[in-house]
Amino acid sequence: MKKLFKSVRFWLIVILPLTFLLKYLFANCTEAANFYCDYIYRYISVLFNRIAGIFPFSLAEYLIVTAVIFGTFYVFFIIVSSLMSSGKRARTFLIGISNLLCIVSAGFFIFNTNCGFNYYRSDFEELSGMKTSPTNVHQLYDTCVYLAENAAESGKKVQRDQNGTAVLTGNTYQIAAQAVNDLHQKYDFIYDGYAAPKGVVFSRAMSYMNITGVYFPLTFEANVNVDVPKYTIPSTMCHELAHVRGFMREEDANFVSFLACTMADNDDLNYSGYMMALSYSANALYAADKELYAELVRQYYTKEMITDMQSSSEYWQQFETPVAETASQINDSYLKANDQDDGVKSYGKMTDLVIAYYIDLSKNAS
Repeated sequence: MKKLFKSVRFWLIVILPLTFLLKYLFANCTEAANFYCDYIYRYISVLFNRIAGIFPFSLAEYLIVTAVIFGTFYVFFIIVSSLMSSGKRARTFLIGISNLLCIVSAGFFIFNTNCGFNYYRSDFEELSGMKTSPTNVHQLYDTCVYLAENAAESGKKVQRDQNGTAVLTGNTYQIAAQAVNDLHQKYDFIYDGYAAPKGVVFSRAMSYMNITGVYFPLTFEANVNVDVPKYTIPSTMCHELAHVRGFMREEDANFVSFLACTMADNDDLNYSGYMMALSYSANALYAADKELYAELVRQYYTKEMITDMQSSSEYWQQFETPVAETASQINDSYLKANDQDDGVKSYGKMTDLVIAYYIDLSKNAS
């Protein structure tokens, strides 16, 4: 058993450079990354996502809490064992560190096979044949008008509480899962057969870290913060479900979410999808032309839309803390580490996809 353990430890340490080698391969060969996603990741992710879906709660939460507790005690154990090993302190310490390296190597390998390698696959634009191109501010404005009009229409259909803010009705988890699965009928590269997202018990803690959703690659679960303003939840669900399907770039996941929400036969999803896309597009319009932005708000934003946006703003203001800022910086570093050079700014790139989508719709309608 001792020899076997040493052998396992050796191979787990070897996995670390192997992972970097595969990462380099996929980063420099999109075709290899596409092959991996289509013929390996696809089937692994469906299998384990469905197994995790058997449990009504988020397995990720329990695993993260367990890992934090285990990691804390293990580091403490290494230090104490080293101090108590008279004459063998260095050897005991090195064994403990090597075991820790094994765990890190295995974790890094799992993260990349279940998530990281997909950053190097073809993006949505290339897979779908859509063409984004430089656009002028008037095309951006027209796109914002389209989004605002649809948000206004669907916003009048959703149920609201005594304060006038939108609430969710029905089993949004299953509806969101079906909406993304249904995209496979039009976009065959968006895989179907996946289970529903999971609401997180520690959602409030996620808000303190400025996190609305997380794809957990160890269990292939889409985890969602359910403490946030309710109208934003369906689009977040579909966003995380897009990550599960291998769309790791934020702009791609946002656009898949937009498609799933707006094509669904459900008012809650429709409203959430249009409002999400409008927030990105309107921000871009504000940066480009403040007068056109003011006209957009004045003419096309309804009372319901403004109420929901104000409630969202008030909600997030309470979490403007150093913790949230640190979490944002970590997320920025994470994106850049996976070759999304714009960091958190990459969230805004989806606007080009939405404009291209609107232009295609306009051409088909005329």
